[in-house]
Amino acid sequence: MIALVSAKGSPGVTTTALALTLSSPGRCLLAECDPGGGDILTGYLQGCLPAGRGLAPLAVAQLRGRLPEEFDAHLVDLEAPRRQRLVLPGVADPAQATTVAAVWEPLAAYLRAWPDLDADDAGSRVVVDCGRLTGAHVGTPLLRHADRVLLVLRAHLPSVAAAVPAVRALGEQLADRPSGTLGLLVVEIGPYRPAEVADRLGVPLVASLPRDDRAAAALSFGGTVRSGAPLLRAAGRVHPRLAAPQVVTAVPTEVTGV
Repeated sequence: MIALVSAKGSPGVTTTALALTLSSPGRCLLAECDPGGGDILTGYLQGCLPAGRGLAPLAVAQLRGRLPEEFDAHLVDLEAPRRQRLVLPGVADPAQATTVAAVWEPLAAYLRAWPDLDADDAGSRVVVDCGRLTGAHVGTPLLRHADRVLLVLRAHLPSVAAAVPAVRALGEQLADRPSGTLGLLVVEIGPYRPAEVADRLGVPLVASLPRDDRAAAALSFGGTVRSGAPLLRAAGRVHPRLAAPQVVTAVPTEVTGV
């Protein structure tokens, strides 16, 4: 279970999560758990599917004690009928986040042990889009249940500066998790090298993704994404690195430059 989160702004968490899902070597479920609202139904899927499924009604099912029985009915199969690339759409209205936040813990536990995961397939995983760490009703239990937590940011000063307090907050939230649970995923938009960003923040660099405006636009607003697109090729290379946490060796400092 891999959780993606951002410090602030829009560094591309949903686009990154979708790229990881589409490039996964095994079965993959993308859970859109951003309390600020989901984008995939209206973006990548262009509003072609009814909005009556997803995180909000699933939260209501959990309140009735029926999450396992109703879970599959709320998934979207991106490659129907193969069930290899699945999406749990997020809330359509941020006002629904209060209801969803009440069931973060049981939902996180269920995703962590999702029955469809193939225990013998190292490429089989759940990717969770947690949105902004600074938002209301953020899914902290999702972060605590994840095997890896990736802070997504861009390689420019505003994004790096915002990441400094985010790293501290995540360090506190993940204090009881194995060293190296937290890592960086840097989107190469900005003047700095990903390794410089990781060195400044004192967090292991798990991977970086290239700027690929065409593929990013298709993932954000719908369209065809070529399997050979630089973004998807790079996302495919991220997966083998997700099972090998590294050790944090430094403490983030105030950022005045990189």
